[in-house]
Order: sequence, then structure tokens, then C-alpha cells
Amino acid sequence: MAAGPTPSAAAASFRPPIPPPPPCFDYRAAVLADTRAAAAGNPALAGLVESGALVRVPRRRFGPVPAWRPPDFVEPDEVWILGTSHLSPDSVADVELVLRAVQPDNVVVELCRSRQGHAFP
Repeated sequence: MAAGPTPSAAAASFRPPIPPPPPCFDYRAAVLADTRAAAAGNPALAGLVESGALVRVPRRRFGPVPAWRPPDFVEPDEVWILGTSHLSPDSVADVELVLRAVQPDNVVVELCRSRQGHAFP
């Protein structure tokens, strides 16, 4: 069996495409004001924001559009990220609340491989 590079060797050879933020940078604090402002009209969303479960990322924070994107590709104006638990009834209610309030054009769901193929109620 051929051995791959050790994690430390792989990490040493990796160079991010852009410099990382300074060590004191707090991303959550940086986007919290935008998220609070966008959720201000809906107290239920405000509760999710304050709990740390819901974050809004406006387009200006996405970074440049990669050159390999097709010319007709359009970045969304914003992305809402909601932390959930796969089997929690509270998470189901939170998702429904955010979908009704935000009315997004698209929804993306992360599902780990261990849960693929499972039937959920």
C-alpha cells in the first residue's frame, strides 16, 4: 500500500489563494450587523440570529467571481445560513420559519454520507 503525504507535509505545501484574515478577526461579529438589520422586521428571525443559528452573508462579502464561471452566472444578492440538527423537530420549525420569512429562490441542504438513503418521517 502506497503511503500518501503526511498531514503536516500536505499542510506545509498548501498555500491559500488569498491571505487569511488576521488572527483577531471575528467573522460572526463582522456579519452580525447585516444579519440583524435584515431580520429586524421579523422577531422570530431575530431570535435565531441572536442564538447564532442564522447568519446572512451579503454579496459584497463573497469575494470575486472566479474566472471559470460562465458569463451568464449571477451571484445571489445574499446567502442565509441556518444551523440545524438533522432530526430535531425544533430545526424543522426553524427551517420553515426562515423559508417563509426569506422566500429564497434556492435552498441547499447539507446531508452527511452516513444519512444518505435513510428515510426520515
